[in-house]
Amino acid sequence: MTEKQYRNQWIRRHSQYEKIAYKKLLTSLREMSNNIPFDYLTNDNYNTLIRSSFKEEQFISTYYSIYKEVGIIHGKRVGRQINKQIKEFTVNSFLGVFENDLLAWLYRNSLTNIRSVQDNLVAHLQEFISNGVKENLTVREISKDLQKAINKKDFYRWQSLRIVRTETTAAANYASTVAADSSGVLMDKVWISADDNRTRRPPKSGFNHLVMNGVKVGVDEKFKVPFKGGVQLLDFPGDPKGSAGNIINCRCNSALIPRRDENGRLVFT
Repeated sequence: MTEKQYRNQWIRRHSQYEKIAYKKLLTSLREMSNNIPFDYLTNDNYNTLIRSSFKEEQFISTYYSIYKEVGIIHGKRVGRQINKQIKEFTVNSFLGVFENDLLAWLYRNSLTNIRSVQDNLVAHLQEFISNGVKENLTVREISKDLQKAINKKDFYRWQSLRIVRTETTAAANYASTVAADSSGVLMDKVWISADDNRTRRPPKSGFNHLVMNGVKVGVDEKFKVPFKGGVQLLDFPGDPKGSAGNIINCRCNSALIPRRDENGRLVFT
């Protein structure tokens, strides 16, 4: 498979993953929004009551559900490709490690991002009420408007699209890394840029993902992404440990290549 074919295949798959994640996220956001005690909101308590309805545990649960489904689908696809070269590898090898480690991995790597998303969405609702107050509406009137608004199709649209594009990239690339680690063979990973007019590059972005295309490192090594004269280290495109400017809306991917010795034989760990 050529690089162009691989990239096109990834873009198609990523679009599928976004649809899966979007449905899960929107369902969760509407559920949390509808838990707001609208009848009890006042000028004094609406900030507190809105925040208490958007619980961190539910955000974590939603992220876990997205990462698990997307990660398993993508990991199985990657696993089947690995199996073509490494017959000893089975998809079950990947599944066991991925499912056992996922929740702990999310807590280690994504909790800060999850809390940031939680804060931004809460602020979005609080701003809705604040704007109503500025227009001299009563909180009761604003509450009724908000109840109607949160169930409209496009209320969370732009936030949700940004979140699912970012998190599905991370979920799929993390799953690829787990598949590589559980293969029993030394692997390299290659950065595959989306390579279109939305791909990060100067001067629009401080980061340069276009120049990363084709960069190869060991599967346990980090990519060095250029950033304003320096670099930022990522385990894979979309790595949650990266800064917002480096990962939000990223659609890049990492491809796996088994290492071979001078005789063309696979190098086992």
